[in-house]
Amino acid sequence: MRHNLKVDFEIDVCIIGGSIAGNYLAYLLAEQNIKCCVIEEHEILGLPFQCAGIISQKILKLAPFPKSLILNRVKTAKIVAPNNQSIELSGKENPVIIDRIELDKFFGKKAQEMGVKYYLGEKYLSHWGLPNNKVCIKTSKNNIVAKIIVGADGPFSKVAKRYGIKNTMIPAVQARVKFNYDLNKTAMHFDQRWKELFVYIVPEGENGVCRIGLATSDHPNKAFSNFLKKIKVDPSQIISRQGGALPFGYPKRFAFKNTVLLGDSACMVKATAGGGIVMLVSAARILAPAISKSLEKNDFSQRFFRKTYERLVKRSLGIELKLHFLIRLILMELKSEDFNRFFRMYLNSKDLYEIVENYADMDFPLKLIGKLLFNREFMQFVCFSFYYKKFAYHPKYY
Repeated sequence: MRHNLKVDFEIDVCIIGGSIAGNYLAYLLAEQNIKCCVIEEHEILGLPFQCAGIISQKILKLAPFPKSLILNRVKTAKIVAPNNQSIELSGKENPVIIDRIELDKFFGKKAQEMGVKYYLGEKYLSHWGLPNNKVCIKTSKNNIVAKIIVGADGPFSKVAKRYGIKNTMIPAVQARVKFNYDLNKTAMHFDQRWKELFVYIVPEGENGVCRIGLATSDHPNKAFSNFLKKIKVDPSQIISRQGGALPFGYPKRFAFKNTVLLGDSACMVKATAGGGIVMLVSAARILAPAISKSLEKNDFSQRFFRKTYERLVKRSLGIELKLHFLIRLILMELKSEDFNRFFRMYLNSKDLYEIVENYADMDFPLKLIGKLLFNREFMQFVCFSFYYKKFAYHPKYY
């Protein structure tokens, strides 16, 4: 044992992080009677609040929770160009606005009721391998021996850093604001000034509160303040303000010897929108049986977890998450005039309207992109924006 540390207790699975990723996985493992614990550095589950909380209805089937946690349902997404021209998409999503704090608490409480021990206000410090095919986890209060450690400790994951994984981060800012806004609509404002994401407005419900936020690497607080002024939000209307960061990219490596990563720590985030709850819940449903099988076979090797977890996640979610990232890279190259021109084209194209209405999906964009690639107007726009405009009049080609 390193430095002859005293072992406080042993467990099968030690989950680092008590947000939705860690709590939902703990709940799934408890259902299989797997002994696990959760280490959470904050004293209260669900805090700090750092989420827009808008999720597609898929979540209701993947991870059922009480309807009381649903604050609102929106029917329309209003997308706004830099020149304030807008289009409205209805589609079939009808996403829900959830009480994210209570969602975290719900699955945490369910897990605890099923025997999962939570250690709140306790920080993960490090871990290392032991000769008996186990790991020792050192926290700010305990020394824990486990067979498997799960890094679900968010975008700045210390567990991920232990394996040389460091996510690219985009600073984000959000506020809950008393703001008169249509309850049935969510809005996304696109502009090159916050190219890594967009400004979103999400109405919580009949309480008259909206969540407004953005993520950008270019002076996020200043950009956010300027947008609030633009939509005429007075500082007195701001109820609370939150800051954080979003991982930017897609999952690459998240399975190691005795260790796996889940959620933001593995960059399981949609680069187009910054959300990832449906993705991490889907991944947790793959990880839980993989952990059960590893305990049964007493196999905690990197090869085993790559085969039973990493490869399956990449097969089911990897292409979609890479596509989200590719779309974001394309959007980052568009200038304000490109956005404005696309909106004009969309508003005058019945074919594009029908494709987007029928195939748009918040989580899985592959079908939509496939249809758009066979649309002449869309491809003309892409060719003009990324080829003709950039090269056709360049002196090098004359």
